[in-house]
Amino acid sequence: MRAFLGIPISEEIKPKILEIQRKFSKFDIKFVEPENLHFNIKFFKEIKDEEVKKLKQILEEISEKFEPFEIVIKGLGVFPNKNYIRVIWLGVKDGYDIITSLAETIQDSIEVLGFLKEEKFIPHLTLGRVKTGRNKNELRILIEELEDIEIGKMKVDAIVLFKSKLTPKGPIYEEVFKVLL
Repeated sequence: MRAFLGIPISEEIKPKILEIQRKFSKFDIKFVEPENLHFNIKFFKEIKDEEVKKLKQILEEISEKFEPFEIVIKGLGVFPNKNYIRVIWLGVKDGYDIITSLAETIQDSIEVLGFLKEEKFIPHLTLGRVKTGRNKNELRILIEELEDIEIGKMKVDAIVLFKSKLTPKGPIYEEVFKVLL
């Protein structure tokens, strides 16, 4: 199955995130639907059923080493860079070190299952993917204006394995399992 590990977004901050997405509505961007908003920890192209069981075991062991923690969602960034904007995202301020440590611990631990470690983990919540370079300068200006935007606090208390089913209307995410911190 096509799947990824993610941290779900609390319902309380979703309206603020949607407000930010609306500021970009005049640009040619495919926005992440409210029900799909998350912090990505690890994307798996494909994961087998037997790997899912092993993955859950590993995450349960890791969860014993981490307490629930708070993050402040702050800062707007882009991938790969401001001259070639493909993805617009929100970052993490307070809690950055803990969420990064959690993600890196997970990635180090699942290498035994054959999953390659990401080069450098950057905690981010994808707002949308830019489809065309239309109005590129205007888009860059808006991004710079919102660079220091603060969305609010959120408690991180679980890691979820989501199954991702691609449809013509966009992906549909379904929870496979959740491990509490």
